[in-house]
Amino acid sequence: MSFPTLHRLFLLAGSVSVPLFFGCVSTVETRVLEAELSAETYVSSPQVGYPGLWDEVESACSDGKARVGLLEHGDEALVARVNLIRSARKNIRIQTFLWSPDETGRWVVWELIRAVKQRGVTVEILIDHMFSEQNPSFLAFLAQIDPKLRVKLYNPNERMIHPSTLESLIDLAIDFRKFNVRMHNKVIIVDGRVAITGGRNFSNKYFDRSLGQNYKDRDLLMVSPDCKGITKSFRDYWRSDWAVPAEELLDVAEALESGNFQKYETKGDFDCRGLFADADRRASNAGYVKRNIIDALMPVDEIEWIFDDPKKQAAIDPGKESDIASKLADLVKSARETILIQSPYVVLSDGAVRLFSELRETNPNLQVTVSTNSLAATDSWFTYAANHKEKRIYLQDLGFDLREFKPIPHDIHEMMAYGNLLLRLPTPSEAENPPDPEFHVPKGLPSFPIAIPGAGVKQRTDRLNDHLRTPPYLCLHGKSLIVDDNVSFVGSYNLDPRSGLYNTEVGLVVKDADFALKLRRLIERDMAPRNSYLIGVKKGLPLLRTVNFLFYKISEDLPLFDPWPFRYASSFELRPGKESVMPYHHPRFHENWRDVGSFPLMGYLARKQMAARLFKATGMIFKPLL
Repeated sequence: MSFPTLHRLFLLAGSVSVPLFFGCVSTVETRVLEAELSAETYVSSPQVGYPGLWDEVESACSDGKARVGLLEHGDEALVARVNLIRSARKNIRIQTFLWSPDETGRWVVWELIRAVKQRGVTVEILIDHMFSEQNPSFLAFLAQIDPKLRVKLYNPNERMIHPSTLESLIDLAIDFRKFNVRMHNKVIIVDGRVAITGGRNFSNKYFDRSLGQNYKDRDLLMVSPDCKGITKSFRDYWRSDWAVPAEELLDVAEALESGNFQKYETKGDFDCRGLFADADRRASNAGYVKRNIIDALMPVDEIEWIFDDPKKQAAIDPGKESDIASKLADLVKSARETILIQSPYVVLSDGAVRLFSELRETNPNLQVTVSTNSLAATDSWFTYAANHKEKRIYLQDLGFDLREFKPIPHDIHEMMAYGNLLLRLPTPSEAENPPDPEFHVPKGLPSFPIAIPGAGVKQRTDRLNDHLRTPPYLCLHGKSLIVDDNVSFVGSYNLDPRSGLYNTEVGLVVKDADFALKLRRLIERDMAPRNSYLIGVKKGLPLLRTVNFLFYKISEDLPLFDPWPFRYASSFELRPGKESVMPYHHPRFHENWRDVGSFPLMGYLARKQMAARLFKATGMIFKPLL
């Protein structure tokens, strides 16, 4: 997700116009996943985590070094979370930007309540208010289920889950900055010894459970003898006066007083539609957990948690000590040879442009490579529009090597639980509102192996779900940085103004060459020509290109509008059998790379493309909020 305020304003101001502009999705009549009619209660069957987890933790930490591991696949990231919930002995602390009330969100709540009821584990959940789509009745249920389970909402508008449009606008007008500051942190801390941080919220899309868009995200799992830094950070947020207990929100308190809310007593009440049968088994399979999670941890030389203060004051007051943006800037300034960045959104603030300009001036041989989304893959066309406007700056002025992720990369079957999404029935909500990706499924994609129940492994080329006939696809959502192949960062911070100015963020800096190499290889696979487009300069005839560039520059320099439609750069695919190492400014670049247009896979009249073009031309006044 990016810049919630602008998105929220579109919802507030365009509740009538948006449906007219974006159209309606027709209902597809199809079979759906059946409801789970389970009478299992919170205590009728014991939670089984990983019995040897804490012995492993003690053994791993005996040398005083932290261990870290990467959770790349959404499915394995979900299994890791549930196993930690089932293995917890004392407490579970969670911070998240978004907690959707979908199947994933409900299943994790079920698991958390079981941990509370069965083993007396204390659970503290802090959720940002803006996009969590919580129901006051469900929060009322959680508020009274057990005193050891507590839920707080960060910075709620008008101290309500669902304030009216007028109330939200008044709140915005009274204190623009406070309204905009959102808690973007994603952290899970278990028993003060094990933590997960990264880009994943709680929703089907983050764990390979959506028949439409899924997030290709990244988490870092850490085991450490010293988690004081991240534990203190959570405690500071939890105790902040901006963290409001759910039961104190007006609409939740009303539901509690009336008693008019559903009581969730059985697993069937949580209606998970059987989406987690395999994950459920793996989360309690000691062999799987040890093999795929514990054994994947590697010792590292040094770690440092970096995070913002709970009210993002350090972004405007240099006297405050916690400012993740300044600490990441210091890492970037330390680069001597290479900087590798992966971010779903790339919109540089004025300060970031100055930083990279100074780096290039003092060290012209410094290689800066950036991996981000194409328009077809992104979940934020307005942020992409800003990136589209400024591509010349990134390529020409800053010398970036810029790659844009494809929505259906060649390696998608290795990046997620792809086969499951092609075969399974939709949920009722997916059948009622089929996903509309707005891009053409690319032609010529290779076949890939898929496991067919009862029929073994087969080769498949079809990229559409067997029932909805829509394509599951990926949107890049990982946030990572590698400097000189020695220092790495994995966390929640996006390369955009909002993460610097308004969103509170968190992440882990790892100083270790072996870990940096492992992370680099993963990002380089995402950037490979089979999985990403290379952004380069259009060819064109010399005279026409000169004229275009002249008008482009004039339009680019206008303070509020950028009406010139012809861009400096385009997206390129590698021609078959050609070399991929050739940069876009090489004389033979166009012999090796084929121009596929500014918005590959998007029809010219696609709503997403039209909206991006319009925002690029007229909406850059909102850049600080992106």
